[in-house]
Amino acid sequence: MELNLKNDVIFKVFFTKKGNEKYLKSFLESILQERIDKIEVIGEASLEQIKTTDKLGRLDIKATINNIKVVNIEIQVRDNKDMKQRSEFYGSKLITEQMGKGDEYQELKPVILINILDYNMLDVPEYCTKTVTVAEVHREYEVIKDITYYFIELPKFRKSKPQLANILEGWLAIIDDKDRGLIKMAEERHKIIKEAKEEVEEILSDAVIRELNELRQTAIWEENSAKRYAREEGMKQGIKEGKKEGKKEGKIEGKIEGKIEVAKEMLKIGMEIEKISQITKLTIKEIEELKKE
Repeated sequence: MELNLKNDVIFKVFFTKKGNEKYLKSFLESILQERIDKIEVIGEASLEQIKTTDKLGRLDIKATINNIKVVNIEIQVRDNKDMKQRSEFYGSKLITEQMGKGDEYQELKPVILINILDYNMLDVPEYCTKTVTVAEVHREYEVIKDITYYFIELPKFRKSKPQLANILEGWLAIIDDKDRGLIKMAEERHKIIKEAKEEVEEILSDAVIRELNELRQTAIWEENSAKRYAREEGMKQGIKEGKKEGKKEGKIEGKIEGKIEVAKEMLKIGMEIEKISQITKLTIKEIEELKKE
């Protein structure tokens, strides 16, 4: 996997590192289009965390802004076809996590989920989409404001041929890390982007961070191998069971066919139906049906 901001380890380390709050603040302000006076990151990425509990965990970024909102940022490079459901689940989780004994619903902080995707998911042309819950008839009326979702689709960002008209385009240029010319332009136009790029390069040269990334990648490869092995073994077992079941069913069908042929011959010579039933174990009704043929 490439070592850039699309790598979830690098992404979390960069935005949660002590002293890097200004970068997270700038990035969030560019998306939310609102002033952030105070930002507090919840949980800094660490080597020990990855080593002990989080090798395959969700490396998202969680923070509170202005003490009144909770924001969660996640980057996804693979389309697992579950992002909408995943977002709904984590949005609800961030709400319920705030509840304690005696808490009032009115005290809950609104939750904002920002998903940066290296694939297209929504059938809209914009690369940055904000969702709201509105009334069916009065679409201008926002009903629920507790959870807001943002989906940023990087392929659409590239296709838009950005001109660095705003700071968000600068941030997406260095996160996407695809267009050298665009990145250079972003650094020239926005001082904070230039500083952020230098900080990212410093993080990439850190041996501890590289070890952290290798631990996570190894765990992912091992999990993928285990899943592939399980699928292959499951298929083998399924084929084996299918053959076994097929032979069993074949034998049963063969016995039934044999009984039917014997019953037909007995009918030809005029044997009584009750007697045929006793010998072949076919029901009287089944033998009567054969007689009609």
